[in-house]
Amino acid sequence: MNRREVIVKMGGLLLILPAAKVLMACGSSAGGSSGTLTFISSSDLGHTHSVGLQITDITTPPAGGVTETTSNVLNHTHTVSLTVADLDSINQGNTVTKTTSNDDNHTHTFDFKKS
Repeated sequence: MNRREVIVKMGGLLLILPAAKVLMACGSSAGGSSGTLTFISSSDLGHTHSVGLQITDITTPPAGGVTETTSNVLNHTHTVSLTVADLDSINQGNTVTKTTSNDDNHTHTFDFKKS
């Protein structure tokens, strides 16, 4: 393979990798062997956040439920809380919609559904 072919192939790879990352971030997905489901929030003020839930927290909810912190985007995070009833509902295959804390003058919503 000559230098030009290597550059063309690497350029294609550099275009595919970011697209794959975006596609993988949509909706929820099993986090492989990590035992985590990742969820993406609504887009508010031009951005989204992600949050992960441990599968064990869904299948065997902690007595007090869970409060998770979202990813840090544009120098801020949010928190989102799920009760034991919310986690049980998600485990049964239902969608639970929750609103995050109000940080940086806005909130986001998450639709939690076990896929």
